[in-house]
Amino acid sequence: MPTRTIFFHISGFQQACFYILALISTAVALFPILRRAQIWLRAGLSFSLKQTLQHLTSLAGEVFAHRRVLRRRYAGIAHLLLFYGMLVLFIGTCIVAIEHYGAFFFGPHWLYRGWFYLTCKTTLDIFGLALVIGILLTLLRRLLFRPKVLGHTPWDTGFLLLLFIATLTGFLLEGAGLAADPSRHAYNTYSPIGRWFALLFPHLSPTGYVLIWWVHTPLVLATIAALPYGRRLHLFTAPLSILLQPSRPMGVLEPETMEKVEQTGRIGVGTLADLNGTFLLSLDACMECGRCTEACPAYAVGKPLDPKQIVLSLRQQMWAPDLSETTTDVIDDESLWACTNCHACVRECPAAIRHVDLIGGIRRYRVGEGRLSGSVGTMLRQLASQKNPWGLPPSQRMEWAKGLEIPLADPGQKTDILLWVGCAGAFEPRAQATMRALVSLLNAADVRFAVLGPQEQCTGDPARRIGEEFLFQQLASENIAVLNSIGFSRILTACPHCFHTLKNEYPQFGGNYEVLHHTQFLQQLVQGGRLKLERGAQTAITYHDPCFLARVNGEVEAPRALLQTLMGHPLTEPEHYGDRTLCCGAGGGRMWMEEAGTQRPSTRRVQELLSTGAQTIALSCPFCKVMLGDSLAISQQNATHLADISELLLASLINTDPPPPQMATKQSV
Repeated sequence: MPTRTIFFHISGFQQACFYILALISTAVALFPILRRAQIWLRAGLSFSLKQTLQHLTSLAGEVFAHRRVLRRRYAGIAHLLLFYGMLVLFIGTCIVAIEHYGAFFFGPHWLYRGWFYLTCKTTLDIFGLALVIGILLTLLRRLLFRPKVLGHTPWDTGFLLLLFIATLTGFLLEGAGLAADPSRHAYNTYSPIGRWFALLFPHLSPTGYVLIWWVHTPLVLATIAALPYGRRLHLFTAPLSILLQPSRPMGVLEPETMEKVEQTGRIGVGTLADLNGTFLLSLDACMECGRCTEACPAYAVGKPLDPKQIVLSLRQQMWAPDLSETTTDVIDDESLWACTNCHACVRECPAAIRHVDLIGGIRRYRVGEGRLSGSVGTMLRQLASQKNPWGLPPSQRMEWAKGLEIPLADPGQKTDILLWVGCAGAFEPRAQATMRALVSLLNAADVRFAVLGPQEQCTGDPARRIGEEFLFQQLASENIAVLNSIGFSRILTACPHCFHTLKNEYPQFGGNYEVLHHTQFLQQLVQGGRLKLERGAQTAITYHDPCFLARVNGEVEAPRALLQTLMGHPLTEPEHYGDRTLCCGAGGGRMWMEEAGTQRPSTRRVQELLSTGAQTIALSCPFCKVMLGDSLAISQQNATHLADISELLLASLINTDPPPPQMATKQSV
């Protein structure tokens, strides 16, 4: 019967020494985990069994499938080999332990024998080799071509070398066991790696085997003891961070309550004591890979924002005896306000850290402390007084629609579509052109729609992203009251920021609506035959995905389906597209902040779009239209056309008999 003896030639005294060393190793390994767990629990872990079960799929995708890690091909493959090599060897050790201790109840060789034993031997050899390859690939990356954003210390190299030697001596011990135990010679072929090491020991004595055992075993115990220190703590914390994530969708910030402000005397995150244990745990889950920083559009154009460093600076303070004595002032103002809320960092993070939530919380604190000035402060005052960031009176909200027959919503009548114009659509000339094109398409498709007109206010998105939370909540509650008084089936908007806020954040305050982005609705109209388009009427087109539509809300198909219908062939895609899109730089309130000409994310994005050679850049966001339009003008590429998808559709619309104009419920403009 194929099997092997546990503790082969290891005396009882030596076994006792091993257990003492193993207990010491385990205690050393548990110390940082238990110490950090004490901090998390004291701050209050928000745990829900239902919520945790919902995240099991994410756990499988991120931890076991390495979904995000493998986006960096070389580093991802190396990490995959390390992860599964260590995991399978750990499982193999557990099987040996079960065999050994189960022998007290079931007799010797009750489990680890026969085909099961042979399968385990082959599997462990293969994954041990995978671990060696993974270590070598990782060492090469760290020592020869380490990315600038990758965290690194000499101890990282030291641990990898320790793990490498421990793994090699494991193969050495396996070979020694095959050489010293004649009963196992017939099954050497099931040890594809170990059998080659056995050739090193043609005449090995039991004493020689014991000596090799005592070389390998302390190395393994040292590896276990060192494992939870430094960035390797993420092996234990990253899965927990993923499982304990709040159920809020990406981009949805947690609302503040006045009760909490009255209790604490402040709003937002001023110290680490203002973060719950789940968030502190996520800080400890950071593996310092730098993927967040690498993806950050502000960092890419030379701004001081470094998402990884924000996490590490705050995590460093977790060693303080009292978290209430820490401060978030370790994050300077310039870094904090450079964030565009594009969520590229959140999308890339394998540990599910919510950098934007953290930045938003610190912004709330500084706004509450009166530490905000300049043009963005002026914008907030205009938003509070005139209910729009442009500071124009509500009476001008329908100026964009002059000459069009557009009905105003009436509480006494129900309409199918409530068209949410948005502040940009109402007051910004380039966005007004988008709205006029959209209205023409709705009329051509005989869609029953209405607008709120002067009753519409800003959704509050700029206020919430900047950190003026209670101004956002005020605007949200006023808008919800108006919306609930109107009869409609769905809300339609051409602004991804309005789309996100109405769809995902208004439900926090009782405003539950079906909300569509205009590309989604227009695609439905085209598919249903209500809009007939001339194919091939447009020149080569490339498309810029807005962050809040593609990355935050996952809508990448509808815009492409419309554009491919126009062209009759696939789009010319830029290097970064879909949920990997590059930010235009307008989000997070940056639309109203001063921007150095050399540090505009929109300039970088325009250059990438122009490099496709397309003659038309299609858009689906008013903010992107402004930011990219300005950068395109600076680039002096006059041959390139910038247009919203609705404008392109209108230009390719096949003339049909127009439907009779809608009857206005209150007035027409």
